[in-house]
Amino acid sequence: MSQNNLYTFGKEYVLPDGREYIGSYHMHPDKGAMVGAEHSSAPHDYLTPINDGKKVITSFDFDYSDLPAVSEKRSFSIVGLDGAEFKLEIKDSTTGKYYNFVTNTFQTSVDSLQKTISNGRYGGAITFPAVTGSDDQYDIYLHAMPGTVHAPYNEVRFGDGSVDLNSSTGSSSLVMQKVLYQNAAITLTLQGYSPNGTVDLTAGTATLDTNRYKSTKKTAFSFTTTSSVTTAYRIVKQPVADDFIAFVSPTIGSAPVTLPGENEYPTRRDAFTGDDINGAITSGSVVRMDNTDLSAVIAVGDKVTAATSTDTVNGDFSGGATAITMDSAVATKMAVGDQVTGNAVLDKGIFLVDSIDSTNVFSLDSSAAIEDGTTLTFSSKVNRSLTTVTVVETSGTATDFTMSQAIQFRDNQPLTFTPQKNYQWPVNNYVNLIKAGMIVVPGTNVTASTVISRYTDTSTIFTGTEQEKTITKNTAPASSTVGLKPTITKGLVTTQAGNIVFNNQQVLALAGDTLKIGGYGETEILRVSGWNIKLTDLKVELTAPTTTTSGTVSASATIGVADREGVINNVSRIGGIGINPALQNPLVTAGGGADGAGNWTADASQTLESGITLTVENTGRIATVTGNVEIIRAGTADTTVRLDIEKILSNSAP
Repeated sequence: MSQNNLYTFGKEYVLPDGREYIGSYHMHPDKGAMVGAEHSSAPHDYLTPINDGKKVITSFDFDYSDLPAVSEKRSFSIVGLDGAEFKLEIKDSTTGKYYNFVTNTFQTSVDSLQKTISNGRYGGAITFPAVTGSDDQYDIYLHAMPGTVHAPYNEVRFGDGSVDLNSSTGSSSLVMQKVLYQNAAITLTLQGYSPNGTVDLTAGTATLDTNRYKSTKKTAFSFTTTSSVTTAYRIVKQPVADDFIAFVSPTIGSAPVTLPGENEYPTRRDAFTGDDINGAITSGSVVRMDNTDLSAVIAVGDKVTAATSTDTVNGDFSGGATAITMDSAVATKMAVGDQVTGNAVLDKGIFLVDSIDSTNVFSLDSSAAIEDGTTLTFSSKVNRSLTTVTVVETSGTATDFTMSQAIQFRDNQPLTFTPQKNYQWPVNNYVNLIKAGMIVVPGTNVTASTVISRYTDTSTIFTGTEQEKTITKNTAPASSTVGLKPTITKGLVTTQAGNIVFNNQQVLALAGDTLKIGGYGETEILRVSGWNIKLTDLKVELTAPTTTTSGTVSASATIGVADREGVINNVSRIGGIGINPALQNPLVTAGGGADGAGNWTADASQTLESGITLTVENTGRIATVTGNVEIIRAGTADTTVRLDIEKILSNSAP
């Protein structure tokens, strides 16, 4: 039995020498049986000294969870040896006032509770007042009076290295300090949202106030979403809880983090008109292309490569030479710095074009033996040394770009551009919340169907045989703090930077973007926001638009109306006095998707008086979502839960 258990149970002993102990049962080394200190002839062999001759406060039992904004009474218990004396002081750090344990209020003058423990503990209660508008903090000091000490100090620290006062126990001094936070009410907001921007809306909201970690009973809510005057909604389906999404919004860092085994340049861009060099490049890193608008076809970070060219040697240089004569004009086949291959000697080493000497002659940078008629291949330096685009449309010239290094090119040299893409990226926050499986809401630079995912680099060996096997070479977690410390505020992680990994590689342009990462349904809402809620009795209804006929309609399918808004062609139907519904109210086939006075075309002729009120059915500009929400346990901060309107409404016909 460990020494730690000695403070957990047993009873107090005072030995003849005046020292005090707490007793506990132990395995006797000689007797091989459990014996108690009270049964031992040498009790000190089975007792742990507290602190010679002094009384001990062993613990301060209290609920240190955040206080709600409303007034709350909390009990406390100070545990220790009988006769231990203490002084308890509670200070409101915002107002500077002290708690009066008689009036149960905070006052300007210093006050405290001074008592002696009997029967192993002292119990009491503290009434904390309500706060309005701002948070509050209470500093709690438990003093051990002369002749009394605290239990040994056991320190606990937060992830940022600061001391966690409330989780630490005991004290190395005569004062034990604790802290209690009281927070203003927090708000749950419900509203509509179009993640892809495909449904037109102005989102209304429904809000419910509560306190950190608290619960509320089932509460009815209602919010609206409104389309523009030239669009309207039709209902696709009724909402369910899994149509609601919650997300956090981290900002991507300035550059990706390449993972082991990752191919950063997986797919080249499509060839484009004018993808060749306009004029030989003999110095510098600025390249002019034939294309007239490079910003539309390449991007910063693209890897540049070039097609190879070939030509035939004209003359026998088998004895070794640097100056080589070719069949064609060399300036059309190569540039200084190109690598030359074509026979065993050239292929074994690295031979480069050193100069263009005359129309058909170039020089190698080293002598090589080459026979007449040998076909040589010329490959640009960009093919062996990573070269990327650093500026598109250099100096505002639409045909120019800048490379990451100076390379010479021949005139009309075709270039290929391959965008950089990466799985892993740094983010400024929320790594403590982002987990595998969370979705990434579509964005300008986000690859379609992206989720947060673990990275695995695998290869298959012995393919097509009975020994075929897939081996994992490298892995990376879906999210990682990479050793970065969090920011802790009032005991909570408020910022945690790190790296996240996507299932799809993302383009370099993602750098600096703010993403939306989260998930659908009550489970994901809890995982993302810390709010445990239950959504029930969900329903969406459209407000039926009304208008009046602007003139008499006589046996015609064309109906003039004062206002055409709220209609989707081939979805909306109209009803009213005088409408001949035949089997059902007529369908509007033309004239929808507009505002103001004009004509509708119905699928059946009508005869109507001027000024007749018509009601639009099946569609409308205002959608009202209703339901009930129960907060099982609130989170620590305001949160917004959004209904994906794209799942339940549409602005167009099926």
